[in-house]
Amino acid sequence: MKGTDYFAEDLGIKVLEAKDGYAKVSMTVEMKHTNALGFTHGGAIFSLADYAFAQACNFGDNVAVAVQVSINFLKPSVEGDVLTAEASRVSDGKTMGLYNVTVKNQEKTVAFFSGLAFKK
Repeated sequence: MKGTDYFAEDLGIKVLEAKDGYAKVSMTVEMKHTNALGFTHGGAIFSLADYAFAQACNFGDNVAVAVQVSINFLKPSVEGDVLTAEASRVSDGKTMGLYNVTVKNQEKTVAFFSGLAFKK
């Protein structure tokens, strides 16, 4: 991916693997990522999934932007957990690409994200 994503950097997101149409990223949940109930904030989980999506869409010379995304939160996570988001391309057309992202805490699925990207 081109450039630096300062927001992802600030969240502590690390790229584990990236290639065309696929990416795997991780984030250790810190207190700054939690909500008032002590669970990982939905916005932090969304940002992790969105970053995996961006890495998979924008690998190499590819340039794409999100057109529509959705997320389903399935299980909570807490401070100290290491979340991993894995993005895979489902469909690749001339101008649009569809991606699925699964966010896991070890083997437990925390969230499922779907994203549609417009390719420039």
